Amino acid sequence: MNRLKLFLCAAALTASTSFAQTALVPGTVNYTIEQNGKNLGSASYTVQNAPNKYILTSTGKMTEDKFSYAFSNTQKLDRNLNLITDQLSGVVSGKAVSFNATSDLTGRQFKLDISANGTKQSNTVDRDQNTALLTDLDPAGYTVLARIAMRNPANSWALIPKENGFLVPVKLTPQPDQQGHLNGQSVPVKYVSAAVSLQNAITIEIFYSPDGQLLEADLPQQNFYVIRTGFKLSHRPTPPPPPHGQAPPPQDPQQPQQSQPQQQPPQQ
Repeated sequence: MNRLKLFLCAAALTASTSFAQTALVPGTVNYTIEQNGKNLGSASYTVQNAPNKYILTSTGKMTEDKFSYAFSNTQKLDRNLNLITDQLSGVVSGKAVSFNATSDLTGRQFKLDISANGTKQSNTVDRDQNTALLTDLDPAGYTVLARIAMRNPANSWALIPKENGFLVPVKLTPQPDQQGHLNGQSVPVKYVSAAVSLQNAITIEIFYSPDGQLLEADLPQQNFYVIRTGFKLSHRPTPPPPPHGQAPPPQDPQQPQQSQPQQQPPQQ
């Protein structure tokens, strides 16, 4: 089967008027990691209040045949869910990896430090509003992404802890509301499709309660499902197709490629 494309690698931001709507609720929520109805592992996240920020910790582990994956992640976010620092460690099939992100003194960039396969790398990326750190199969990241979707921002982003760390755009597309059951009780379900990276994108189908509690996150291209304990969709909808990169224009068959003139720079 296809592995996850995003597997973990071997000036302050202003507050939004939607703060109250997207505030995190303290507590712990548990999830199962499934594939084709088979339970492969578990994950959870815990929200803690701290002065002027949230501490969001999450863990997860799964095993599929000879492949194994585990992670432990601690994020500090301001009250508008902007990431301040992140400390992520994981083990992928016995190989330890780590990823750390820290906001610089200007508040406009992240300094990234990555360790994998016995090598260390550093990088910097922009620190933008409406950014979620997306660790594979981590319900904490999907929870933040759901809260961002509730704001309906013009732009949103994903910080990917892979290779030397990179920032990609996320296109959030609301989908028709669904129904489900949580601990035997019927519940309304909001639904948004998140296309992560607009070229060769993968989609994350996010199902959440009207108050922003993550109920389920599906990765249909990789056939993984992160489902809140006690939750079941009444009907899992067919996800929209992921967007693809734009194809090049067709070649004119009457004009050999060698004879095409080179584009000239504009005249001064």
